[in-house]
Amino acid sequence: MKKLFKLGLVVAVIGGVVKLVSSQKAEWQGLSEPEVRDKLHSKLDAKIPPEKVDAIGDKVVNKMRERGSLGEDAPSEA
Repeated sequence: MKKLFKLGLVVAVIGGVVKLVSSQKAEWQGLSEPEVRDKLHSKLDAKIPPEKVDAIGDKVVNKMRERGSLGEDAPSEA
């Protein structure tokens, strides 16, 4: 009975993590490039220098563009 309880607990924790990750992903999906950069600056400016936040923003936007997660307002690459 203890093994069954532990298994249920592990399954519940994994399910909770999956639900949390999917909600966080949905929060960022479909944002335009300026919205992504603004959101990063609002969350990270207090912790990281703005130059590094810009570098992180470049990487995040490029990955989102590769995956097709950016919104329609995203400027096309030259």
